[in-house]
Amino acid sequence: MAYGLGSARANKWAMAFYAGIAVVWSGWRVWDYRSSDYVSATVTPRDDSPTLDLFGGQLQPGNVIELSVAKSDVQRLIGMIDFMRYGEIVAGGIIILVGIFFAYRFFDNVIKETPFSVGASIDLVAVAVCLVLYPVITGGLRVMSTNAVQGALETTEFTDTARGLGAFWLAVIVAIVLQFVYAVLRQGSKLARDADGLV
Repeated sequence: MAYGLGSARANKWAMAFYAGIAVVWSGWRVWDYRSSDYVSATVTPRDDSPTLDLFGGQLQPGNVIELSVAKSDVQRLIGMIDFMRYGEIVAGGIIILVGIFFAYRFFDNVIKETPFSVGASIDLVAVAVCLVLYPVITGGLRVMSTNAVQGALETTEFTDTARGLGAFWLAVIVAIVLQFVYAVLRQGSKLARDADGLV
């Protein structure tokens, strides 16, 4: 056992298992959306919009509303909405699979006791990039599909897409911490080798 990560074979099977979970999860999301008669959209009233009565409640600036709209009510733009929603799921699944692949390569380098090689550094950077790309790509496609829902409902004058950046900033922080910890460990390993050379 090297660095507590197990053998190369165990690493390969573990990453294949995670990739399988990602594929099944993405497939389930595609099926769930396709079989549903509704499409969801998160919107917020525009700052300059008046208070409106909507679905038995009042829509006013500062609210964030999760709409569940019948697909038949947005039939005019359903092709675009479907394309964006399927694209969000598929693109997210592909990014996850790419991240798993580079994580597999990084752990393989650790198991081979070359965790600070150039290849391992590139693999960890690729994992960090995938972490940041996931909320950017999927969030962007979700915003575009929500815009299409608003356009089909003709509510663009009163509502705007609710854009939450929490997931993006969390991904950025995790990616930076990964690189920082790796750099510290790499420098520590170099200092340890230098100290051994002096003894």
